[in-house]
Amino acid sequence: MLIGYEANNAMRNSGELGDYCRTLIERLSSRHIRDGYHALLFSTRMKSDWQDYFSGCSNVSTYLPVGGARLLPEAWMRYRLNPWLKSEKVKLFHGLNEELPYHISRDIKTVITYYGEGHHHGSSLLDMLLWKMRVRYAFGAADAIIAVSDEVRNQLIEQGVNSDKIVVIGTPGRPFEVTDEVVDAHFRLYKSLLGDEAENSLI
Repeated sequence: MLIGYEANNAMRNSGELGDYCRTLIERLSSRHIRDGYHALLFSTRMKSDWQDYFSGCSNVSTYLPVGGARLLPEAWMRYRLNPWLKSEKVKLFHGLNEELPYHISRDIKTVITYYGEGHHHGSSLLDMLLWKMRVRYAFGAADAIIAVSDEVRNQLIEQGVNSDKIVVIGTPGRPFEVTDEVVDAHFRLYKSLLGDEAENSLI
């Protein structure tokens, strides 16, 4: 089960969201290694603090832009990731930064995690407007949207998101705590989206 991740938070963020994403991926990789789980982490760059974080996880691979893509890493992430996903035979992509690559292949199932209002800190008004446009696109394109709490689920519904897409995965009162239940709920969601493909990958 190859799962691609938009992993900018995991590779660059030293705060609460970074800790949540890193812990989630690490726990999934260790808890479900016998189930065929393998994570492919795509990031525009890697902060030196986290270079060796996943070095002990044999089923976690990291990908950064190479060649000319290093000059425009954000464009690589948003517009040029599809060929990489196809070449690695990724069947499910999880946007851990509330975003998805544009025009992602319909053959790839998609998930985003939404953390709620106030967790994105833009450097300018333009940055915030562009981020809102990208998130709005992801709301429409994603096959499933993970809300980290019931409060966040309600925020999504208020923004017009189809409630059938929303899955609440989080510990009540502690939305960024990664428990065994949270880890297993993610794995079950991946399997349900992949259907027969997931079962075949576990044989």
